[in-house]
Amino acid sequence: MTLNITDIELFALLKAKIGEKEATAVINYVKQETAAAASKTHEYFNKDIANLQSHVDEKFKDMATKDFVQKEISNSKADMMRAMYITSFIQILSIIGGILALAKFIK
Repeated sequence: MTLNITDIELFALLKAKIGEKEATAVINYVKQETAAAASKTHEYFNKDIANLQSHVDEKFKDMATKDFVQKEISNSKADMMRAMYITSFIQILSIIGGILALAKFIK
């Protein structure tokens, strides 16, 4: 195990009070317990993240994707253009019909 500055300071204080062997044992024990607690906390958070991810996946499983939305917009544009062409064609036919009816009326 490597010692950082706080371990060295703690070791110096403990060595003066309880001796070198006991100070080393205390520091090693604290490091092991800290590592064990950190590992348990890490496992707990990993389980929480996995649980949260499954809830998010379940909640948004039916949500539309970007590709689906783009395809629907493209289809809507095509349908709108088709409707505009049909409407324009009907208007042109109406104008031609009106002109022909007017021409017969004038003769």
